[in-house]
Amino acid sequence: MKTTIKTIMLSSLIGYMAISSGCLKKGLDDLQNSAAKEMTTVDYTYRFLYTDTIQKGTPKEEIEKDRVCEVLFKKQTTKLTENGVDVFQTTISYDVNSVLKAGPTGSVTKNQLYAQFQKLIQVDQLSKLWVYTTVSDVSIVTPLNGAPKLGSPGNFSKDAMYEVKAANGSTKNYILRTIKGF
Repeated sequence: MKTTIKTIMLSSLIGYMAISSGCLKKGLDDLQNSAAKEMTTVDYTYRFLYTDTIQKGTPKEEIEKDRVCEVLFKKQTTKLTENGVDVFQTTISYDVNSVLKAGPTGSVTKNQLYAQFQKLIQVDQLSKLWVYTTVSDVSIVTPLNGAPKLGSPGNFSKDAMYEVKAANGSTKNYILRTIKGF
């Protein structure tokens, strides 16, 4: 009998949690058949690892290895249309303020990271960029013709084509053209 009551109470609790814990708010637009497939922005970053010393020279000194430094490129984007395909032609550049230092402040300065980045980017050029785009809700981006996967390091030294697929299945292609402004 106790097992049956426990089972019923547990089932009721799980059912209540499932009903009351939805992640969507009421009154939102229904997008399941949306034809929206627009790409609106393109952003470029570069990442590298560095070692830092936290609380250097104190009893709490700690060496932090493999910290991530991210560099957010400045960008100048022109939207073009070539042969019916929308092109995001973006010239990227950087300065010391492009460097975003991760984690708590340590002994490595922003200027030191900037100097390290300048050496790395002279070798890597456009070959190890992290690129992110903003697209319409409930759409999917797929690389075409060998274009790099977005959101991971890729080679953007040549034009890269992507397909944006809307929820209703319709598609639109875009080209990302990256121009080195450094």
